[in-house]
Amino acid sequence: MTSLISRSQISISPLPGSLGAVVEGLHVAKLSDQDLAEVAVELVAAWAQYLVLFFPGAHLTPADQVRLARCFGHHIAATTEAGGDYRNAPSLARDGFPEILLLDTDLKADPRQTAVWHTDVTFTENPPIGSLFVMEIAAQTGGDTMWSNQIKALAALSAPIREFIGGLKANHGRPPATGTAVHPMVREHHSTGEKVLFVNRGWTNSIVGLKPLESTHLLEVIHQTSERPELQTRWKWTSGDAALWDNRYTMHYAVNDYHGQRRRARRATIYNV
Repeated sequence: MTSLISRSQISISPLPGSLGAVVEGLHVAKLSDQDLAEVAVELVAAWAQYLVLFFPGAHLTPADQVRLARCFGHHIAATTEAGGDYRNAPSLARDGFPEILLLDTDLKADPRQTAVWHTDVTFTENPPIGSLFVMEIAAQTGGDTMWSNQIKALAALSAPIREFIGGLKANHGRPPATGTAVHPMVREHHSTGEKVLFVNRGWTNSIVGLKPLESTHLLEVIHQTSERPELQTRWKWTSGDAALWDNRYTMHYAVNDYHGQRRRARRATIYNV
């Protein structure tokens, strides 16, 4: 059911399926700081409920992107809290926006690096809470992104496995490309208290305290459950679209099926510090 944000023409329409909602009518550049703050209260609530918000045809400038991202977290960075990117992808620092990462196939960015189910930057002690992604130039065909609901993924596991992993931690990271960090395998949603799976194929490499064979097989069971199609939503990008995803409760997968085409996007990574 579509809802309207108070005193505005901004609408929020849930997508069918496990997660996601479409936000239309948001024009960041036209809003004063006070008006944006008022709108953000309801956007933050919608984000907590739907986990991914899509802004079709929003055409956010870098300034708009940073301004909107700051409505959802206190610190914005290109990738890690310090700003650096493990792929050495550039930021827009020369244009005055060091907190925005540039992902452009013309700069030899390798799409295969995100063509795996993952949650961003879990190899750090304080992973980001979200990302605001702007598609400047969409591929003519292909290049979709998928997200998976990790609240529902945990619920899809059998009760004995949920109970078992509830007290375990896992190692994240792919040295030497990244650092490493240890995180609980199950977390809680910050506002609802729902239990959430915090394991991803991209960065989780082992479970603390288990033997290698035990860890490998249990992680594969978890991955196959959390990546099931019924837990997902899929977005077909058009140039000018934006998406805001919650990094705490979702995974995502950038489909690598646009070889030879130009694709240029900007990402602002959101931290709550």
